[in-house]
Amino acid sequence: MTKKILITAPAYFDEAAVTLFRQLGEVTVREMSREELLRQVADFTVLAIRVDTFIDKELIDAARNLKVIATGTTGVNHIDVEYAKKKGIEVISLQGANTIATTEHTLALLLSLVRKIPTAHASIMDGKWQRSAFIGTELSGKKLGIVGFGRIGRDIAKVALHLGMRILAYDPYLPESVFTDCQATRITSMDTIFAEADVITLHVLLTDETRNLVNKQRLALMKPTSVLINCSRGEIVSESDLLQALDEKKIAGAALDVFVTEPLFADNPLIRYAQENHNLILTPHIAGSTKESIREAGLYLAVKIEEFFTGETI
Repeated sequence: MTKKILITAPAYFDEAAVTLFRQLGEVTVREMSREELLRQVADFTVLAIRVDTFIDKELIDAARNLKVIATGTTGVNHIDVEYAKKKGIEVISLQGANTIATTEHTLALLLSLVRKIPTAHASIMDGKWQRSAFIGTELSGKKLGIVGFGRIGRDIAKVALHLGMRILAYDPYLPESVFTDCQATRITSMDTIFAEADVITLHVLLTDETRNLVNKQRLALMKPTSVLINCSRGEIVSESDLLQALDEKKIAGAALDVFVTEPLFADNPLIRYAQENHNLILTPHIAGSTKESIREAGLYLAVKIEEFFTGETI
């Protein structure tokens, strides 16, 4: 029986990946509204998606012939994984593969924030020349607190060491050797890392344990000169608590690539604050979006799908 594969995120599966998918079966590449997907999902054996396609119980129940959900993301909180497994559907994710893009974007946000690059650029575009308004902060000698020391966290640590930063890392699930190998100081208390670091960057999966991990209490521990970066999942940060901390100058700034509700609408309080202040940078969930990462993710998923159906490791 011919496998029917639906790719719902055309921009995130390049021609090389689509070609590989075509070797597995009949491929449809098309964005679909939720209503359209609900009507047509029963026709497909494989769904290849990104974070914008939400797979819940209703959609899984409608997917009567579905065998595989493949998502080009590390996090899977946009999929009801447990219900999919109950229905006999395999869920394939990147599982920490292809971390370079997110590492680079995290560092780009950090550098943009502490050197005030977006507002300096906007000032020039507005015909102004205000050098003294954009005096920045050096990262050399500062403490970088990494919450979640998986592949992305460790990659960030390696680059940050070359910038002269001191690495503090929190991850209760890793052996001591991982921290030693990365020249990182292991911090065993979440509160301690928030209190000591000059920069906090988040790289944890969304779970019941990490939801609202960054809240009013932890933000209150941070130095007034410190900044927060989030390229993991929006729900890990309480957005209202963060806005209050920024407004009350309890922290110096923040940069977010992920949000509780995506996409952000124009009346979102985060957008309103960023329009009126220069210490909050927002990007539209693009940390993992590079040409190279898109290619690698698509090829990785195609290979893993083939392994699932053949039972052989490629």
